[in-house]
Amino acid sequence: MRGRATTCAARGKRSCAMSDVSVWQRAYDAVERNVSPRVEAVVHSDEFTTVTAVFASTRQVAGSQVNAAAARLWHLLNLPAGSDVQRLRTQVGALDRQVRRLTMQLDRDTSNE
Repeated sequence: MRGRATTCAARGKRSCAMSDVSVWQRAYDAVERNVSPRVEAVVHSDEFTTVTAVFASTRQVAGSQVNAAAARLWHLLNLPAGSDVQRLRTQVGALDRQVRRLTMQLDRDTSNE
């Protein structure tokens, strides 16, 4: 560390970190200036939109096939699949809401008597 600070001071620079930042900033700016227009052109092209849509669709189909196969495997082992658990959670949530409504209604009815 001490040797580096001496070297930076000998070069007339305040600190190595400041000079490193400026060098990196200039390098980044140069790359960005050259690459950004090309990337923007690709991203805004019709081909990119088409490829992205096909990729998303393919990913969705593959994911659903994997989930279906996993569900069959869990069912073969007589275990609940993720879809079963999700369905049960939805039903428990609906029952919880119904119990709350009935409790509130019962509280209102008993307070009115």
